[in-house]
Amino acid sequence: MSTKDKATPPPEDEPATKATDAEFTEETGESAEEDKPRAFTDPLDNGDVPALNIMPPNIVLLAIIGGLVLNWIVPISFGHTWGGFGLLLLVLSLGCIIWCKKIFDEAGTNVRPDRPSLALVEDGPYQYSRNPIYVCFLVGYAGLAMLADAPIMLLCLLPLWYVLDRYVIQPEEEYLAEKFGGAYVEYTSRVARWVGVRAS
Repeated sequence: MSTKDKATPPPEDEPATKATDAEFTEETGESAEEDKPRAFTDPLDNGDVPALNIMPPNIVLLAIIGGLVLNWIVPISFGHTWGGFGLLLLVLSLGCIIWCKKIFDEAGTNVRPDRPSLALVEDGPYQYSRNPIYVCFLVGYAGLAMLADAPIMLLCLLPLWYVLDRYVIQPEEEYLAEKFGGAYVEYTSRVARWVGVRAS
C-alpha cells in the first residue's frame, strides 16, 4: 500500500475547529429563533373590553331601518320646511363625533368600544356628558328623520335610547369603573350619563 493510500490523521486542532463550528451553529440557531416573527397577540384576547353583544352603530342602523319601515307602513308628512333644521342637527352631530374621535386620538386611547380603553377622557364634550357620542347618535337620528320628512321615525327614538343606555352604556361604565377605579367614580359624580354637569 502506498503512502498516498494511507489515511491522513486529522490535524490536532480539528476538534477545536469542530467545537467552534458547533458553537457557531448553536448561536446561529438561537439568533434565528430570535429573528423569527413572534405570533401576534390580539389585545382583545385578555378580555380588556366591555361586555357588548352588538356595536352601537349597528344599533343605530337597525333603528333607521325600523323607522323607514314604519314610515313606509304609516306615511306621514310634515312638509320639507323642517328639513333644514334636521340637516343642521345631522351636521352638528357628525361634527361632534369627529371632535370626540380627535380627543380620543390625542389621549392615545381607542374610541371603539370593542377595543381596550387606555386613558380616561374628560375633555371637550366629555365635560358635559359621559357619552356625547351616543347623544350625537340620538340627535343625528332625529335630524335624519326630519331631513327625510319621516316624523314616524321619531317613534324609534325612545327604543334607541333605551337599548343604548341598557345594553351599551351600562356595560361600558361597569368596565370603566373596574379599570379606572376611583378616578372614574369621581368623574361620574361630576358629569351626568347623558347630558348635565352636577353640582360639586
